[in-house]
Amino acid sequence: MRTIVVGDIHGCYEELIQLLNKMQLTDEDCLISLGDIVDRGADSVKVYDFLKNRPNTIVLMGNHERKHLRNTLSYSQEIVKLQFGKRYDEFLEWANDLPYYYETPEAILVHAAVEDGKPIEKQAEEVLCGCTAGEKHLSKRYGNTYWTELYKGEKAVIFGHHVVGSRPLIVEGKIYGIDTGACHGARLTGLVLPSFETFQVQSPKDYWKEELVKWQLPVMVAKPWNSYKWDKIKAICNDFKDSRHPELTAFLVKKEQWMNNLLSNAPKIILKVEEKLAELISLHGTDNFKKQARNFSYAPLLYKANSSGITRDFLKQTLRSPSEWLQVMEELGVEGGDWEIGRWGDKETRG
Repeated sequence: MRTIVVGDIHGCYEELIQLLNKMQLTDEDCLISLGDIVDRGADSVKVYDFLKNRPNTIVLMGNHERKHLRNTLSYSQEIVKLQFGKRYDEFLEWANDLPYYYETPEAILVHAAVEDGKPIEKQAEEVLCGCTAGEKHLSKRYGNTYWTELYKGEKAVIFGHHVVGSRPLIVEGKIYGIDTGACHGARLTGLVLPSFETFQVQSPKDYWKEELVKWQLPVMVAKPWNSYKWDKIKAICNDFKDSRHPELTAFLVKKEQWMNNLLSNAPKIILKVEEKLAELISLHGTDNFKKQARNFSYAPLLYKANSSGITRDFLKQTLRSPSEWLQVMEELGVEGGDWEIGRWGDKETRG
């Protein structure tokens, strides 16, 4: 029986299968992934399905899995969330149970790093998986010296996370770094225990470079635009206004137009608020209307209208996002807020 260890896969499904065939994986072999099975490559869902469904298989927690779990989604995680679609929650539930290390008679397996002088069971999860907090902790302790140069443990450590080049980083009997940049057009590396023999397959291209361009528009469309603050919407539109992707540019032009159309309803909102204020004062008097105003989500607007009047700037500062703006428009019966930009920039019903 062998233990087959694979470095950072990052969605490189074809390379994973080629590597396992090259290593002549059998059903009796224990297969261990060092984590970061998703993001950047083209086939994260296929990698997940294969590793989840294969018996005698262990996947360690990588910093990319942890990012998904903590909902700290950068671009690569937003892509994978779209790729999983309705199955994303299933993936999160599975990832939540991933271990942070695995130990064999010959070696300690982690995604990213270990601190010298600490038993593996007492290592910080942040260090083991290589998240930002873990990287900062090691930097504080070791300075600019990489942890592998100071490791003096009795067992060898096999790790990924840090691309060490196109060939594994090996300090015989001590250190085995096997993230060799498969998703960046380099190689996917595997290692066999107990022999410590390594195998590699070459990626035909830089997958991440392709994915960066391919998913720009779908990721942008899927963003929670209604919850963003006005300044953030404006900033995103400005950042991509010179994009070489014409569909992306067209979408963002219409998104900015959508925002401006909503904001152009400010005079209507102000008028409706003033009418509501007059109605409340008429029914309850100047001194008692505030108690009734509390029942409305736009109570601050009523108070402001009564004290000094509402300006467009105050309205925008109070209703900080399209969702808040649209809610008040709906409650006041203001026409002109019942549509959103659809997938390709067409109008569709809000909801």
